[in-house]
Amino acid sequence: MRINDTAKIKELTKELVILYVEDEEDIRHQMLSLLRILFKEVYVASDGFEGLSLFQKRYYDLIITDIQMPNMNGLDMVQHIRLTHPNIPIIITTAFSDQEYFIRSIDLKIDKYLLKPIEEGRAKQVFSDIAWMIDDRKKAKEYELQQLQERINRLSERIVAQITESYLSPCIIYTNDTVRYFNNPFCAIFEAAELQRFLKGENGGIPFDKRSGFIASLEEYDSSDPSKNRISVSKRQGRKIYRIVRREIHIDNEEEQSLIYFFNDITLEEYQKIKIRSYTEILEELVIQTRYRGKKVTALPSPLRETSAKDYVEENRAAVAAEEPAKTKLKIDDEESRLLRRSHVNKTTAAEYVSELDYEILQELQELDELDDDLKESICLLQEDAEIDGLRQMAIQLETYAHEISMLFEFEDLAYAIRSLAKVLEKIEDISIDTKNMKKIILLLSGIQSDLGDWRRHLFVTQSALDIHYLDSSLFSTCLQIELILSDESNEIDSAEDDLVLF
Repeated sequence: MRINDTAKIKELTKELVILYVEDEEDIRHQMLSLLRILFKEVYVASDGFEGLSLFQKRYYDLIITDIQMPNMNGLDMVQHIRLTHPNIPIIITTAFSDQEYFIRSIDLKIDKYLLKPIEEGRAKQVFSDIAWMIDDRKKAKEYELQQLQERINRLSERIVAQITESYLSPCIIYTNDTVRYFNNPFCAIFEAAELQRFLKGENGGIPFDKRSGFIASLEEYDSSDPSKNRISVSKRQGRKIYRIVRREIHIDNEEEQSLIYFFNDITLEEYQKIKIRSYTEILEELVIQTRYRGKKVTALPSPLRETSAKDYVEENRAAVAAEEPAKTKLKIDDEESRLLRRSHVNKTTAAEYVSELDYEILQELQELDELDDDLKESICLLQEDAEIDGLRQMAIQLETYAHEISMLFEFEDLAYAIRSLAKVLEKIEDISIDTKNMKKIILLLSGIQSDLGDWRRHLFVTQSALDIHYLDSSLFSTCLQIELILSDESNEIDSAEDDLVLF
């Protein structure tokens, strides 16, 4: 493309910095008047040695040099420059047509020639051609860098994917509040429909449970207190608890920092905490019972005055009132009844549920086998000798059973029902229960023992139960009947209800 218009040429050359090497002052002065119009900066040298010295101090977009000069000629200077900058554009100005110079200039990859005396029109055309060449090279370099960056980005994405997939725990990466990547274990936390809604930006983010003591979204992450960063996720097979750890990372040499969230499963750890807390409660209850019974045995009525059995019981009750926590009333309040009667709508098979449990939890649940045997033995003893102490012994066993299954969050209600019954049996006073009611209680307790044994086998041994909550309604009803028999309301039960209704 031929361009002689100075303004148009300047549009191409105005950002270029050049080195001009010429020993003849007249020619140099004439060329500088044009060069300083077209180019951003022009550095001048009078021979090859001076030109090489200037070149080593900074970068130039273009070199214009004469050939025949004192101290070092132009081709020798170019030869030194090509050792470190093989692609820099170079224009030779010469009055010689010597074949040897021409061949050597080809070997040195000279880009353009200007024969002396230099014509301004020819010079402008050469400068225009060189400017276009520089621009094309720059664009090619930018395109090459862009292609290289894209390859690096794709490689970085693969590396990130490989690293995150090799991490067994769930993790998700955010860049500028946008999901960048998440691994397969993360997908396994949620149901498919929930994950799809999350990816579409529906429901306001990741579907965590909104529970007290847990964060409801990753935006609530508290870097100042890592212990607060726990989430709860409910699934058809039960509930999982994760501790969130956040780290800042750089991907693809981007200026923006990305955030990676790791989800560490601490469900078993939380189960162990519950178990320890439960055993602590059992020990506290045993200490209270021991102190209470000790008071009743030692606080005998004085022989100096007459004391009725009723007064004796009342006096001993008052004697330990200051040391014993408020005793569980036998009367069932509305809230307790609501909890005991609550049922589960979603059905989960035993096989599905057990497949999601950790091996360590299944090992812990083997203790239920021994508890089943203990409950069966207690029922046999009660049938032989219906005593209050037998009911209290069974209360301890039921309490232990409740603590064991309370490790499974899905059975919190079932554990509550058993624990509620155990507390009622614990608090029975040393007063007689009529034979009729005692038989009812033993019959109902026998049913509970049998049901719990079948429940354990169908869920955790044969895994044949089609609904893990199949026992809930029946057991809740039985527990309520026993509590009602022992409650203050039992006197108000119509005699027509003597026949037990078993669900």
